Amino acid sequence: MKIITNISSIKFISIGLAISLFCCLGFSYKIYHDFKITERILNAKKNEIISELKKSKDSLELAISENSLLKTDLIIERQKVTNLLDEINNTNIDLASLIKYKTEINRLKNIVASLTKEKLQLKKNNELLKIQRDSTILVLTQSKKYNDTLVAMNEDLNRVIRKGSKISIINLKTSTLKQTKSGDLESTDKASRVNLLQITFMVVGNKITKPCEKEYYVQIIDSKNNIIGEKNTKNFGVMILNYSYYSLVKFKNESLEVTAEITLENIKKGNYFVNVFDKYNLVSKTTFALK
Repeated sequence: MKIITNISSIKFISIGLAISLFCCLGFSYKIYHDFKITERILNAKKNEIISELKKSKDSLELAISENSLLKTDLIIERQKVTNLLDEINNTNIDLASLIKYKTEINRLKNIVASLTKEKLQLKKNNELLKIQRDSTILVLTQSKKYNDTLVAMNEDLNRVIRKGSKISIINLKTSTLKQTKSGDLESTDKASRVNLLQITFMVVGNKITKPCEKEYYVQIIDSKNNIIGEKNTKNFGVMILNYSYYSLVKFKNESLEVTAEITLENIKKGNYFVNVFDKYNLVSKTTFALK
């Protein structure tokens, strides 16, 4: 009877051990299975991180070539990415490493996004500057064309009143004439016929200019730099002026025309220059030519 009882106990123990072994095997398999799944997920994430790091490195390479101001800082960031790639390729990734790499990738993405935004803004600013530059060039070109058409007038008008009491000379004109024996005057530009030169200019002031007497010295110079006319000399201390004639003008706050006639003899063809001086200051000039 005792032997039968021992046999029964052994059977129960054996069954219990078998069940325990089965459970252990099942639990081990589940752990192994879960480990493999986790390993596959981590490897997939690792490859994803490597891909994103390479993209970030390429973006930094492009930024380095386009941004000289931040080049040093960008090179440092590129080296950080290179170091991370070396580290992740030689390391079995775990959850802690995954979080670290993800954080670094997000930081790099923010840097690249900021650089991209800055690049777009710089491009926009450059386009705006180009438009402004083109507009300025257009305005300057139009202004130059306009000034070219008015250059003769500006020669006189740029001497118009700069200060309240200044008197100016404008509309300096010359007429080359032939005076006949009967006293008639004929306009001509032939040197062989000209015997009279008429010079006219306007003296202009303003309401606050005090009445005064003005002496204007006129030079008539031929193409060989010879003085035509009376050939007088005036010493102003700072300079000696050679002139053809002078006009004494009594100015009374009203514009007036001043005209002088110079007799010419043995005039040669060529270009002639007429200069009007207020003391030793050149205030107006013009030219004429004889054939």
